[in-house]
Amino acid sequence: MSFFLDFQQQGAATTVYCAAVPELEGLGGMYFNNCCRCMPSPEAQSEETARTLWALSERLIQERLGSQSG
Repeated sequence: MSFFLDFQQQGAATTVYCAAVPELEGLGGMYFNNCCRCMPSPEAQSEETARTLWALSERLIQERLGSQSG
């Protein structure tokens, strides 16, 4: 049981850090990993990927909503 508790605490550490550290108050749009600010991958910064994911999300939502109306 301790292993799972440790894993959950470690998994939440970065989120808690970003929410609680005063230096980050009012800031957003940054990527953190293991409580350290990191540069996102080039793929994560790609406008083309963002547009593709947005279109896919819209299509999946429409498919899901359409299947509920019948």
